[in-house]
Amino acid sequence: MYSVKKKKKKMKDITFSKNIYIFPMASSRKVFQVEGQKIKNIFIFNSKLAHPLASKKVEKEYKKLLNQLMDLLTSDDDTGESLREALNRIEKFRQEIKNKYRHFLKRQELEEMGKQLKLFQKEAQVRFIELQNAIYEQTLHQGKGK
Repeated sequence: MYSVKKKKKKMKDITFSKNIYIFPMASSRKVFQVEGQKIKNIFIFNSKLAHPLASKKVEKEYKKLLNQLMDLLTSDDDTGESLREALNRIEKFRQEIKNKYRHFLKRQELEEMGKQLKLFQKEAQVRFIELQNAIYEQTLHQGKGK
């Protein structure tokens, strides 16, 4: 199932074809213990083996993002800073998934997350535009009152 090699080889020295993607495993202590050996980095080359790990990691980040978005979209911010922050976080998450995890996730998972994120993004954009229009109208009325 696995083998432990003591030979040190840097990742930049290894050449890959364009069809091989690497999923680095994470550890809370940054060190894995395998047969009494301390291993700092484990890379998974097989997409089928990496799928459950990547899926779990992305799902955890996705739930965290949804909680943050709910807080940001329901906040009573008059300047629109929370809406701008929500839009930035959505775009950052989408880019991260696109660049890091798309090779390890199934298309259906990506589409479901994408649809829900589009809804949140659209809602934040609509609210932001409404807030900007309200601020603009308020400045126009203040200018006429002088």
